[in-house]
Amino acid sequence: MTKVSNTLIFTLLVWLIAFSSPSQADRLLDRVVAVVNEQIVLQSELETRTRETAQELMSQNIPVNNLQELQSKVLDNIILEILQKQRAQQLGLKVSDEEINEQLIQIATQNKMSLLTLRNRLNAEMPNGFVTLRNKIQQKLLIQKLRQQEVISRTLVTEEEINNYLQRSRLDSSRFEYRLRHILITLPESATETQRLEAKEQINDLAQRLNSGESFSQLAVRYSKGSKALTGGDLGWLKQSQIPTFFADALDGLEPGQVSPVISSPSGFHLIKLVEERDANRQLVTQYHLHRFIILSDNATQQSEVPMDIQQIVADTRSLDEFKQLATRFADIPAEVNQNSDLGWKTLEELPFGLKQSLLELAPNQIAEPIASEQGWVLFFLEEVRNFDINKANEQQQAIQAIRMRKANETFDIWLRRLRDEAFVDIRL
Repeated sequence: MTKVSNTLIFTLLVWLIAFSSPSQADRLLDRVVAVVNEQIVLQSELETRTRETAQELMSQNIPVNNLQELQSKVLDNIILEILQKQRAQQLGLKVSDEEINEQLIQIATQNKMSLLTLRNRLNAEMPNGFVTLRNKIQQKLLIQKLRQQEVISRTLVTEEEINNYLQRSRLDSSRFEYRLRHILITLPESATETQRLEAKEQINDLAQRLNSGESFSQLAVRYSKGSKALTGGDLGWLKQSQIPTFFADALDGLEPGQVSPVISSPSGFHLIKLVEERDANRQLVTQYHLHRFIILSDNATQQSEVPMDIQQIVADTRSLDEFKQLATRFADIPAEVNQNSDLGWKTLEELPFGLKQSLLELAPNQIAEPIASEQGWVLFFLEEVRNFDINKANEQQQAIQAIRMRKANETFDIWLRRLRDEAFVDIRL
């Protein structure tokens, strides 16, 4: 599952300063601008989100020339977010506190703060600022889980596709990754010839404007109907196997900075820009076999130093057996807190950010320095380290996942449109 963007979330600090205090006039003029099934969207929410989006775009040097157009696209995004959250609730999907806390720790440590400092700074900028950040993380993770269940996990992969993928993979000695930007002009599912001609005329006009030197990112924000429009159409880094099939031919031969010809697909008409490419042919990764134990505390993140009793536990724990005996020593801790304490083999990228530096300085059969979390003090014991050849391990499973992701990327916009078509949406803007 894709990780929540720490950089994007941390810009909340800026947004809280700029947009936390709507004027009295704003509050008096608040009204309903959309109804999504039984949920309403207020003018104040739309204006705040529009200002946030404009701020984010400007931080990427993407100018905003038409706030009305931007507001309309932001409203579309809010509607899709609501529909996805409603669908997740129907399916009973939830995000655990532990998942949210892991993201919070990564954000804090990445920005050279403790979790307590992050919380205090957010709350100083705006009442309940820390809760606002937690809610943003919770929403992003929930939508990721929904997409995994509704789109990715339901994408069928045939034996022939797996065999073809493995054959190509073994012949490909230089596996590249590509960073793409994307503009999509959508078509209704049963588009008339007039609708197709109008969409084709619009995408051709955009292609000409790009050839004349206009900004791809800015045009994506203004005109694209793709799910990444408000990030300037940035699809991020994709492996060849993850790129939608109908992009593949257009991508072939493109140099970084170039824009493709118009691409037609069932969802509409596309333009893609190859931003950059890189060689991702890495074979060996270092993995760490870890065990975890949580000692409950309601104020761990508020303490400037590790308590003496926790430090003594670290000093006294010299083997895995002694580490496992902590479960007996702290028998009053509910069993579910430390279920699945054997984390198995993990790479640094799969671990909490605050643990990474400790692991680099740790030898096998040693315990890491405690990490403060919302639950309490988290202890990690390193059992073993190994170099692992990821290219040879689970080749078939990797092929299935790669093919599934590629197909899901092809159908995701169609799934979103269908989700909206099946809902009651009344726009009153």
